[in-house]
Amino acid sequence: MLNYKSSSILSQNQNSRSLCSSVARRNVSGFTLIEIVIVIFIMLLMTTATVPSLKMFADGTKLRTAARSISGLMSYARTSSITERTEYVVLFDPTNRQYWLSLKALLDDSKGTIIDSSRTNLTESLAALEEQKAAEAEAKNTTNTTNTSSTSNTSNANSNNQNEVQATRTGGLLGIPKDLPAGIEIIQIRSPRNTGKSDNIDYINFFPDSKAEDFEVYLQSVSGKIMLISVSESTGRVGIRELTTNEIDQLGLAVSKDKG
Repeated sequence: MLNYKSSSILSQNQNSRSLCSSVARRNVSGFTLIEIVIVIFIMLLMTTATVPSLKMFADGTKLRTAARSISGLMSYARTSSITERTEYVVLFDPTNRQYWLSLKALLDDSKGTIIDSSRTNLTESLAALEEQKAAEAEAKNTTNTTNTSSTSNTSNANSNNQNEVQATRTGGLLGIPKDLPAGIEIIQIRSPRNTGKSDNIDYINFFPDSKAEDFEVYLQSVSGKIMLISVSESTGRVGIRELTTNEIDQLGLAVSKDKG
């Protein structure tokens, strides 16, 4: 009888150990190959659905950043024009995708509707302006040979004017081109000199009385979104907004969406 009970207890212990060993083996085995494949497939589906949205978001962010940067420079030009009582301009080069700040005085000797590229470079522009003032001083000196004192005063006045042109609060920004972010293009500019699509350099003029030229510049991202930056003629204030699909169609703006 004792042997029977002992045998029964040993059998139960063996069954318990066998069950625990089986459970332990199942826990150690982890995921099956089918389970791993299913998880990878789900991750690929989620990635495929998410990437286009992330790309659109990145394009929209770059477009808004570019528009705000241009708007900020325009507002700075307007404020500088009012405080310094002189005309400032912001120039745009659609071909090279650049824009920069300059003085209107540096563009005054440009001919025609296409701005002379030498006049948009600050160093060359200041040199040309200095040469012009020197020539004027020399002409006055020639016609007033008997009045040396008067000629000297005129020359000093021209020199002082040149110093005033260079010594402005915008000295660190004048003539320094800013590049648009990759994938952002200037697709159209509307100004008193240009009413349609053009690759020529154009500019917006800000006046000391806080007014400005009526001006619009359109930026486009690779995804086809278009941002309008406009300047009010009466106040010189700058506004930015994204165009709707209907507005793009009505304006006849070409939209080249990224297919990638």
